[in-house]
Amino acid sequence: MLNNYNEFSIDKKSVKSTLGRNPNEFEWDVLKHFYFSQFSNNPIPGINKIINHGENILWINNSTQLSVGLESKGSVTSFSAGSASTVIGTKPKLTYKSKQSKISFGISHHSIPQLQSITGQESLFFLKNSKELVSACNNILQLGSVIIKQINPSSLGFSLNSMSNNKYGMDLHFSSAKQISILSDKSSHGVLIAANQKLSTKIKGICKKHNQSCLHLGNLKTVQFLSISIRNKRKVNLPLSTLNIAELPKISIVPAIPKTLKASKLKSFKELKNYSKHVLETCKIVNKQKWNSFKPKIDSVNTFSLIPKNNDFAVSFPDNMHFIKKDFKTGSRSAISNAARQLVCNGFKPVGAALIIHGGSMAENDNIWNIRELFMGVTEACQLMQIELFRPVITANNKHHPSLELCVIGKKYAKETNVSDSFVSENDFITMLGSHRGELNSSVYQNEIQKQESRLIPSVDLQMETLVQETVLQGIQTGLIKSAVNISHGGLVISLVKSLQKAEKGIGARIHLSRKFRQDEMLFGETQGMVVVSIGEKDLMEFERICMTIGVPSTTIGRVTNDNQFKFNDVVKIDRKKF
Repeated sequence: MLNNYNEFSIDKKSVKSTLGRNPNEFEWDVLKHFYFSQFSNNPIPGINKIINHGENILWINNSTQLSVGLESKGSVTSFSAGSASTVIGTKPKLTYKSKQSKISFGISHHSIPQLQSITGQESLFFLKNSKELVSACNNILQLGSVIIKQINPSSLGFSLNSMSNNKYGMDLHFSSAKQISILSDKSSHGVLIAANQKLSTKIKGICKKHNQSCLHLGNLKTVQFLSISIRNKRKVNLPLSTLNIAELPKISIVPAIPKTLKASKLKSFKELKNYSKHVLETCKIVNKQKWNSFKPKIDSVNTFSLIPKNNDFAVSFPDNMHFIKKDFKTGSRSAISNAARQLVCNGFKPVGAALIIHGGSMAENDNIWNIRELFMGVTEACQLMQIELFRPVITANNKHHPSLELCVIGKKYAKETNVSDSFVSENDFITMLGSHRGELNSSVYQNEIQKQESRLIPSVDLQMETLVQETVLQGIQTGLIKSAVNISHGGLVISLVKSLQKAEKGIGARIHLSRKFRQDEMLFGETQGMVVVSIGEKDLMEFERICMTIGVPSTTIGRVTNDNQFKFNDVVKIDRKKF
């Protein structure tokens, strides 16, 4: 739902100057519809670049498209989660729902090549949303030489202008003067189709077959003018430049003033001789973390298949969102890296990320700045990890702001190999990838067990993150890695417990980790960018060679046993039954 944070207006003086004359009444009406449509999609100058970042569709290869649709209560622009899948001719394969938001995922395979770019010779069609729209779009895509774009409420004029890209003109035809209101109508949404003009008759035939409304808007042209005809009588002939007059300069957004947190000196705790009780308590806390609902319901260690009975694609959600409230940029980097690492540990290469940012009042400088910080943290991580960021959604006036909902989508890296999330065989070596820094700050252990709150969070090394992920994927592809688990929520010890919880009966683990850190720091420190893997004895040297070649620290910290016990140095000894 659009909130008018800035009063909608047209720079009439610049329009007259660009046109060289005063537009007539009907021309003003046309310009108002185009500019209001533009305003509806770019209502807040401080975050317009974020709103218009990316697309909802990602080409995986020449025939496979991945769609991610986002919607949320209080969104500053109108979106429907399911619409993204409609434009690739399919229904969502998996839908995530929280109390406030919805994310829908779709995958489509079309063997017929689609039109990749506009040439200026296409016909334009607008299909309103209906029950038959998905089927109609699917049939139209089979024709090839078409592009289908999602049209949200009030977005048709904006989308037409974006498609022309100030490079191609438009010849639009309407049956009445009132019909031009469809360009900015809040109740009109569906899809915009640009197709080879030779396909016009076939597209109309497909729509008729499906009882789908189809408005033939007109055509693109190489001359950079907008022409509008009413009942075949030309009423408007304006240069495209009149639709793209730059906004008046806005006040710059200045850095937010950080809230002064009450300084609190952290208590010092003596090292214990045994941490078994604390391990079990931390496990209980972590296991209480509940995911929001998915349809269809699928459970696989925070990573979910997009298509039931088909694991070519998967989606993951971070489990370390508790860092974001204390450091927006570092926390968002950490969250996106965490979700990507989970996919990698399951044998998927991250390809796309979806992001919903919950903000406060858009009239306040600090809230806009904090949204930008969250967004920058995610984009920086995505760029380094070569992950495509889908078009984000931003909400306003949210009670729990600023906050994030995000996920990462991955493609199966090597179909012929499998990796487990549990230890597999007795005598396998247990190896830790990455450098453990023993960071207890803001960890589950510090917050819940020690009952202390720090203002600091673990640092994020994005360069090392990419190397760790590359190492794990190579280890899985070559069949050297038998199991892989991300180290995050709860620290190293919880990742080791996870590797045992679903393992076969009798499997245990014996860990010996010698470090300069305290025992509790090694056990519960939530250092980012680390993974625990298990390797067969005969494959350990080859895997260590891969680590050295890529430049990733690897430490063999223990072995898989057959005594059903979990042992860590001399400070933890727990029978698996207690998990």
